[in-house]
Amino acid sequence: MAASRTKTFRLSHSLADALELRAKELGYQSATALVEALARYDCLCRSRHGVTKQWAALNPVEQDDLDARLLARVLKQQGMTATEAAKVEWRML
Repeated sequence: MAASRTKTFRLSHSLADALELRAKELGYQSATALVEALARYDCLCRSRHGVTKQWAALNPVEQDDLDARLLARVLKQQGMTATEAAKVEWRML
């Protein structure tokens, strides 16, 4: 195995819980494996990050609210297409 380096990311409790649930749901060994896969996919596709970039600019209280809404959707197994996600207002999730 090639050498790796450790990076630490801070996630809200809701986002961390949603990440763990999605990793298990999708059959990943861990949430870390899902994050690695998402990073690889992003590097492969090199697409724009319209809505997610906007979410990154939200203030911490808004991000916590968004993360709670996303966790609720994960728990209800509610998804949407990328096209729908690009148009959605996060407060309406």
